[in-house]
Amino acid sequence: MESSTHPTYALLSSTCLQEIAAELAETRWAAQIFDSQWRLSWVSDELKHLLGDPNDQELGIGEDLADMLDDSVWSRSISEESRGRWLGEILPRALADCPNWVSEARERIGDEAVDWALSQAARARTDVWASHFDFVRPRQPATRVNCVASRVRNPDGSLAGYVYVYGSSLPASLLPLLTQGDQGMFHRMARLVEPGRRSAAILFADLRGSGALSRRLPSATYFNAIRDATTAIDEVVVSRRGIVGKHAGDGVTAFFVGDDFDSESATARAAIDAALAIPPAAAEAAGQTLDLADLQAHPISVGVHWGGALYMGQVVTGGRLEVTALGDEVNECARIQQVAEGRSLASKGIVERLDIADAIAIGIDPDRLVYKTLAEIGGASEKALRDAATVPVTAIGSIPL
Repeated sequence: MESSTHPTYALLSSTCLQEIAAELAETRWAAQIFDSQWRLSWVSDELKHLLGDPNDQELGIGEDLADMLDDSVWSRSISEESRGRWLGEILPRALADCPNWVSEARERIGDEAVDWALSQAARARTDVWASHFDFVRPRQPATRVNCVASRVRNPDGSLAGYVYVYGSSLPASLLPLLTQGDQGMFHRMARLVEPGRRSAAILFADLRGSGALSRRLPSATYFNAIRDATTAIDEVVVSRRGIVGKHAGDGVTAFFVGDDFDSESATARAAIDAALAIPPAAAEAAGQTLDLADLQAHPISVGVHWGGALYMGQVVTGGRLEVTALGDEVNECARIQQVAEGRSLASKGIVERLDIADAIAIGIDPDRLVYKTLAEIGGASEKALRDAATVPVTAIGSIPL
């Protein structure tokens, strides 16, 4: 537990509130604490992140409840209907605990609302209550958030303050499905909530000749093979601080965002290292279902490329949350993968971002590589020639160009 003298807890005059704040911080829940006069005294880091990381002044730290709710960071994050519901839960308790507020409340919100609040004596006596509100963010659907609140009392029985804890509205039975993902990748995805220009390495991977394989194998067998291979590919990407993008059939897209690494070289290294690791990892996973002949006839094709100014962001709908990117380099990378035909190919643009140390670490000597344009590689499709004919690439795996 953090020390109660930590500056984060400076406005929490009660020792028990300081201890609760420290324990809540360890849980990484979204939470806030008010003192006995309904002044906002503490906001957890997770709640700050949810609100866009405003500073204490923007949060209204030290302000009373009414002034705090007038601040734009709170007013823009809660729907108008939810704000009315939330105040309806709080007002009876606030006026019961702070009777000196009644006159000011009549001036601020009118006699009718205050008289109603004062009539809710039974509600005001309860020390624990629950509610919900609609959390809103620009360009995203409103999300229902549940909250549990409680009065907190000092050892002598006097009122110390109020604690609010916020959580998902999903039924508990569904939460295990969501927690199976990698938290590190979810944090990287969360940093892309605001779309914008970013540098990133791009990776496409796909099972060669999968159509023929799907027609020959029983559907269940083919499904199991693709599921196992895709899971292995995702694990390779995530373990190297990448972000898994779209899954389309047996294909996978991934991004390694420059902001998540110390340098362009480190970003390029992670993507190329993933491209080298994906074929054996996918083959081993699919090998639980497919025989050796199938694995040899249908290897994984991988392409990696560099995008210096991709337009990246989240796509959030009722059915999915994913990261996507727009830019010519994304199309070019898709064509590199299509031309790979069971190989791992990297563009000159990404390889030449490696410094010597990173190149050596993944077993590449950039000075000895030989490049060909996609137009020079046999079997390039019309789309590949249209979108990326002049892009130079090199083989980085065991199979040469």
